Amino acid sequence: MLRQGRRLGATPTHVLAGVLFAVTILPGCGLLFSEAPAPEPSPREAVLPDLPVPREVSTPEPEIPGGMGTLRQEDLAIRVVRGGLEIFLIPLAESITRTAAPDTWARLSALAGTHRLWFQDRTGADTPYALFLAVLYAEIQPTIFEPEELALVSGGLRHRLVGVRPLTPGWDQGRAIPGEPQMAVYAFPPDIALDREDLEAEYLEVRSRDWSRLFPRIQAEQARLRGETPP
Repeated sequence: MLRQGRRLGATPTHVLAGVLFAVTILPGCGLLFSEAPAPEPSPREAVLPDLPVPREVSTPEPEIPGGMGTLRQEDLAIRVVRGGLEIFLIPLAESITRTAAPDTWARLSALAGTHRLWFQDRTGADTPYALFLAVLYAEIQPTIFEPEELALVSGGLRHRLVGVRPLTPGWDQGRAIPGEPQMAVYAFPPDIALDREDLEAEYLEVRSRDWSRLFPRIQAEQARLRGETPP
């Protein structure tokens, strides 16, 4: 059972606003987390290290350029809250990540390329899976999480994960500790529709409709980058 904590929605906005998790790789030290305030109220943001893409993976090229977006990583993150557990899901599709500011897009794009290859090599799938970065955070107290219970609802269909690859060493413990976010890359079936507002994230009995709020802004940024609207 998930340990219950104070609902995050009841926490004052200024307490939750602008917490930035910086992830830095140090030789021999693994992952180092630090916190710093952001200038505007926002959900928690996981800033990833640059990850190299070992070789190209065949994926459809989006119609928008890379490195010219303006959105922040939190502008792409679907947020799910259950008890004392906060979960963020960030789509790693290029059509979405290319709307992000250059540094964020570079990190997410490298992350997607590396792990898309990893999943394809192990499953032999011809069609790339829909990849998401998952970030879990315990607000009040150590909280048990069940990674396999995170699902997506797209087009009225519920999709279970195909696979998961941890990014942080504590992920396999199934336990989130305050101040120590846990991260992994999730692979879902390729027919997840990111070009619709009805995409929902579900953890146990809690369902988030955050995408309906995020997608209009992402869609507007996609149009701007395609030259359909003035900058």
